[in-house]
Amino acid sequence: MGDTVNLAARLENANKYFTTTIMASEMTTSLADNAFAWRELGAIRVKGRMQPVRVFEPLAAAGAESTEQKIRAATYAQALARWRARDFTGAAERFAAIAETDPPSALFLKYASAFAQRPPGPDWEPVTTLE
Repeated sequence: MGDTVNLAARLENANKYFTTTIMASEMTTSLADNAFAWRELGAIRVKGRMQPVRVFEPLAAAGAESTEQKIRAATYAQALARWRARDFTGAAERFAAIAETDPPSALFLKYASAFAQRPPGPDWEPVTTLE
């Protein structure tokens, strides 16, 4: 149980980075058995773990998400896919579309814009390391 509790504490702190209030690992979302609508925030590497963890934000009970939540989640997913494909200009454009009202998008917009100007090296991976 130690590793699970440790990861939960790390995810609690990761909320500060993404400016979210609730976050869950991929394992938790799979155990929730489709009870919630989720959006993936990205992959993070936390202190004490070498393997990245995909993290998700719950939007609403399954089927209860608003049209706005659905659009924001779809736009974010498109931007995240471009980010992972190293299309930083395309990612920045998609993140910019919702960044004004979505703190995680504003965060990634900042990084995508910087990488569009100065791309990372070939060893770059789309994982955020949180210390």
